Amino acid sequence: MASIFNKDPETLPPPTNLERIQGEITHLKKGKSARHKDGTKKSVPWIFSLILCFLLGLYVMDPFVYAWHKSEAIRTYLYLHTYGAGSATGTLVASGIFSEDEIAAMNRKQGSYQDYFATPDLAALKATSIVNYMKGVRNLHEGNYDQLNPIGKLRCLLFVRTGIPLPINWSSLTPTVGD
Repeated sequence: MASIFNKDPETLPPPTNLERIQGEITHLKKGKSARHKDGTKKSVPWIFSLILCFLLGLYVMDPFVYAWHKSEAIRTYLYLHTYGAGSATGTLVASGIFSEDEIAAMNRKQGSYQDYFATPDLAALKATSIVNYMKGVRNLHEGNYDQLNPIGKLRCLLFVRTGIPLPINWSSLTPTVGD
């Protein structure tokens, strides 16, 4: 018997149509092709993953939002302390977003902070929003359900009432006031 490698390729018989589509036939028989796709099996893990990510986002939301509000509070305090109204500065300090050391360090700071806000009224408005955020955080952690916004109510039901403690801030994210 002669080897097929010695034969001229033109003398080999051409493959039949059945031989040409044999790979497709075996693929279709496995049941994993688009023809046999079952959509419910693959969508369940995605929905579960999205729900898990949503719950995780609700749980760790405060440290990120707190860091953002703290950086805004530093800018607002420096502007109001230098150029603005003392009553807004007092309410910002009373909100509890700053420690005593941070207030003392900001009072010692000297600089030109007029670029932070266009007017003292805008800075006072920003201070009011920061104070309202801190009230919301305090209400959430104390479990005052009626005084929360819709997201706060959801977080209260999911975490506070079930006994899962929510983090308020993380030291690695929270901006600090340096001299």
